[in-house]
Amino acid sequence: MSALRFKQFVASITVFASLTLTNVAFAHAHLDSQLPAADSTVSSPKELRLKFSEGVEEKFTKISITSVAASGKNLVEPVPGIATDPADKTVLIVTPGAPLAPGEYKVEWHVVSVDTHKSEGSYRFSVSP
Repeated sequence: MSALRFKQFVASITVFASLTLTNVAFAHAHLDSQLPAADSTVSSPKELRLKFSEGVEEKFTKISITSVAASGKNLVEPVPGIATDPADKTVLIVTPGAPLAPGEYKVEWHVVSVDTHKSEGSYRFSVSP
């Protein structure tokens, strides 16, 4: 291999690696799926499961479950339990402090992924009578 071809090869590998690593470096944890599903109506769930696109740090995670009242008086439900699934660090298991009464709920999440990027979002679901 000539010196010129070797330099071109090294330059190509360098460009490829920098483009690949840049995409990884700017990645954030996005909510891929959730149970109960967004905009669904379910019986009172014992737990919520939020699956993210990458692992999340449970100790830096904040989840709120708010009862959305038609009167405008929203009530934030206690969330004593937030843990990552031991088998899959991309899944957060959220345990409400008490059974959720019938009505509409808004789940707001703030997470820090394992690569230290912050993400946040929300979704809604309803509990049937």
